[in-house]
Amino acid sequence: MADPAQQEKVLHQQVQQKPSADSWQRLGLIRHLQNHFSAAIPAFREALTLDPSLWTSHLFLGIDLYRTNQFKAALEALQHADQLAPVVHAGRDEVDYWLGATNVALQQPWIGLQSLEKLLARNPKHAAALELATQTYTDLGSKFWNDVAERDFETSEGREVFGHMLEDEGNAAKAMETYRVSQVMNPKRPGPRLAMARMLLKENKSTEALPLLKEELTLSTDPEVLLLAGLAAAQIGDGVAAERWLKEAERWESTKTDAATALAALKR
Repeated sequence: MADPAQQEKVLHQQVQQKPSADSWQRLGLIRHLQNHFSAAIPAFREALTLDPSLWTSHLFLGIDLYRTNQFKAALEALQHADQLAPVVHAGRDEVDYWLGATNVALQQPWIGLQSLEKLLARNPKHAAALELATQTYTDLGSKFWNDVAERDFETSEGREVFGHMLEDEGNAAKAMETYRVSQVMNPKRPGPRLAMARMLLKENKSTEALPLLKEELTLSTDPEVLLLAGLAAAQIGDGVAAERWLKEAERWESTKTDAATALAALKR
């Protein structure tokens, strides 16, 4: 394999002597592959000046602009790539991924997630897209709950969020008290009982947790309630109830593995 630096030198001579869109693009690519993003940008721009239909140059120009924190310009280049790229092509994954990443970087997470979800529907194992989509959803969820806590502190929802914050800080006693206040403020709202039961189970207080979980089951369809109720019942020796709840929890993807493990332990 030729040395990349030597390849770059040869390509640079070619574009000086006989410039073409292809040679400029190849020069941009060799610079890109060496992580010389700033140097690759003008090469891709030269290629596009000579042939604006080169969607691959639009794509790599967008990537390199992103890599150099020029997000608005990156988005414009990637949008051109999106319009020009074949519908079925290996490079389509890269177009969608970088469109998603750039929109997220521009504080447009919902638009970015649309591109990432389109990619994941086509290629569910795309690791980078999975990681970015998960982190974006997590950040959006955290922002939402923080907004609730700040805007609606004197509500059941706001108190529950505050309880989670206290729990994350390690202040278990204060968190439990805050969850109880949240429950009293709106007894028919799901959430606080589950939070309290989760904490009690961590302290091996299954007898106290189970009544809360039974109440929560009348209010919530969250499969975690079924899982925790099954675990609590198993710990206090009620195998019949434990098996029933764990089998229901096993039907849900989010609790399937933990429920199956608990059922296997129950049958030993």
